[in-house]
Amino acid sequence: MPCLSGRFDPIQGIFINIAVAKSGKITPATKDLKIPTFVALVDTGASKTCISKQAAQTAGLIAIGKSPMVSATHTVDMDNYLADLFLPFGAAPLGGTTGLVINSISILEFNCETNCPFQILLGRDVLTKGIFTISFDGHFSFAI
Repeated sequence: MPCLSGRFDPIQGIFINIAVAKSGKITPATKDLKIPTFVALVDTGASKTCISKQAAQTAGLIAIGKSPMVSATHTVDMDNYLADLFLPFGAAPLGGTTGLVINSISILEFNCETNCPFQILLGRDVLTKGIFTISFDGHFSFAI
């Protein structure tokens, strides 16, 4: 079972790298990923995965409309994108990289401050595609 695991600081949260591309660009057979990667914060409180405007532009995403983003304090309409995501899990036996490919997922834009340490909020729409565990000793794992 492919797995992504590591350590995290409970105060900062869990950060992982995710590749993002226009819908239709990432396939399970993709061997040489020349696709931009971004730092993502695993956000179990987010129902949907979100991306900063800067990361969406870098990945070449084009807004397909607006959708409501609901936060703890308000609701605001934000750009919605259709994208492919790749969560790298490590080296594949025959070379390349193994991981989770999610095609044509709807992701929302979120407001990211200039010094924000992450460009993506990884939500439950992705986390529920596998088994995600967080332990009290500072370890996490995500398996598919």
